[in-house]
Amino acid sequence: MQSRAASSGLSVVQVVERRVETPVPLPPTRHDWPRLLGELAVQLDTGRIYNRDLDELFVALAAADVALTRRMCIRSRTTPHPR
Repeated sequence: MQSRAASSGLSVVQVVERRVETPVPLPPTRHDWPRLLGELAVQLDTGRIYNRDLDELFVALAAADVALTRRMCIRSRTTPHPR
């Protein structure tokens, strides 16, 4: 096949298909958050986060703060107080 293709001025192309599996990262668990937030603090302190990304990060952290505050209030109402 290659010799016929070469004599006609064409080239042989072989199409190869193969499956490539790309790992999908798992969402962080409750055990991951302290380490991840600590790493974020380090990256902020050392300037490894671009200034252009700070506004978007601020909005996301503000939303997390609101959710955490709301959760803490709910917990304090449902947790029995020691007598």
